[in-house]
Amino acid sequence: MKQFHCILYCVLLGALLFPFSVVAQEVQLTSDGFNHYNPQWSPDSNWIAYHKLIANNTRQVFKVSSNGGAEKQLTNDLFNHYDPQWSPNGNWIAYHKLLTSSYMQIYKVSSSGGVEDQLTSDSYDHEFPQWSPNGAWIVYQKAAASNIYQIYKVPSSGGSEEALTSDSRHHERPQWSPNGAWIVYQKMDAAGRYQIYKVPSNGGIEIPLTSDNYNHEYPQWSPDGSEITYQKMDGTNYQIYKVSSAGICETMVSSSPDLYLKIRPSVCTANTVKIEYAVTRNEMISLRIFDITGSVVTDLVNGKARPGIYRITWNGTNLNGDRVTGGCYFVKLKTESISITEKIVVVD
Repeated sequence: MKQFHCILYCVLLGALLFPFSVVAQEVQLTSDGFNHYNPQWSPDSNWIAYHKLIANNTRQVFKVSSNGGAEKQLTNDLFNHYDPQWSPNGNWIAYHKLLTSSYMQIYKVSSSGGVEDQLTSDSYDHEFPQWSPNGAWIVYQKAAASNIYQIYKVPSSGGSEEALTSDSRHHERPQWSPNGAWIVYQKMDAAGRYQIYKVPSNGGIEIPLTSDNYNHEYPQWSPDGSEITYQKMDGTNYQIYKVSSAGICETMVSSSPDLYLKIRPSVCTANTVKIEYAVTRNEMISLRIFDITGSVVTDLVNGKARPGIYRITWNGTNLNGDRVTGGCYFVKLKTESISITEKIVVVD
């Protein structure tokens, strides 16, 4: 009896001291002889969608109640369906589907089942659809010309695709920002490493968020859109990192779709200010530095510019060629229609 009391006491004491140490009990929601993949919660948390490898050796979209119960099959043909994604209102499920042409296309189906709606139909692979927060668009990666993945979007109601990226590097795994203004993704650099980038959801200049010698993959936005997390191979292991969605810590990045201005470092000695900027059309531009009183310190650029990315170094001098004193300064990039300004702090 004493031994029983001792065991009971130890159990009760452990429960009091370590109330969260007990592993929660799993709840099995599917239990047949087939493989089920990539579960996704519905927005109201009542359902879970997934794709399932069934008896005819095809992958179909299913859903099951989050409380358990009978599975409901939503697609039923002789093709493979992958990675279902719920629309924000829960009425639709998008996925990519492998057709007999051997190309992946973007489809959607009612979350209650029914006729599938094909949204893309050309001779390229379209993969990993993601809904915009308002449900009006679906973004995805597309193996376009030369089999290079680019970021595209298509209206969720059907219509023409729009390319958001178009250079010679792979762009993969796009994700909408919570406010719908940006799309983040991983992009392969010249050395074959993936870096994290973002682009305005209406198109514009791509903005790099990471730029070191490691792979950065599978970016995801924080719920408030202020940060992005991802996995990074920092040597021999993948670790979890995060970065401000405004850019890496030593970089200031504009949020304008038509202009891009980056200053490195943002706190610097007077002769080490490196400025990178980009414009998207042929137009007159000016790049000036102002002090805190609004007076012009120096003119760096003033003239016609073609679309592209430009780099310039400010040597820390004013219009008279004198070195500026330490303090707060502003770099202003102005076009014929808009302007953006970023702050730098010069240290003597």
